[in-house]
Amino acid sequence: MSQPTSPSIPAFYRIFFTYVDPVICAWGATMDFFMPTTVLSSHIPSPTPDIGHVMILKQRGGGMLDFGIISAVLLRYTQDMNVWRIVQLSCFVVDLAYYWAVWEVLAKQKRLDMGTWRAEDWGSIGITAFAGLVRLAFLARVGFGGSGNKEGKKSL
Repeated sequence: MSQPTSPSIPAFYRIFFTYVDPVICAWGATMDFFMPTTVLSSHIPSPTPDIGHVMILKQRGGGMLDFGIISAVLLRYTQDMNVWRIVQLSCFVVDLAYYWAVWEVLAKQKRLDMGTWRAEDWGSIGITAFAGLVRLAFLARVGFGGSGNKEGKKSL
């Protein structure tokens, strides 16, 4: 196992990133692979998925599995803060791409007003928002005691 370069990861983050996040990823991948209409309906009322949608959703499902495996396996293997921060930063970039895509889709439907959102919108946006906020809190070191770097080690 890698040697830690900082104080131990707080239990909340350890549990969220190595257990909860991988389950969310596996659930999302399963939906991408086997329920494309449900996935598309989360932001597009009455969608009709075509072969292009299905191809892109299967690709995205593979990416979700990748994130889930990295979270469930790599983050359990190491306590190296730099590795954890790199993983969370890369996942947060994906979260930002999701928000950009959702904003464009809702804007084209003239549904940016939260009063126009459906349960599907709230669920999808809410799960991603919660995970994104946890990632941001982790990256900002919320809940970590001291500064924590070992001498001579760079921190992201």
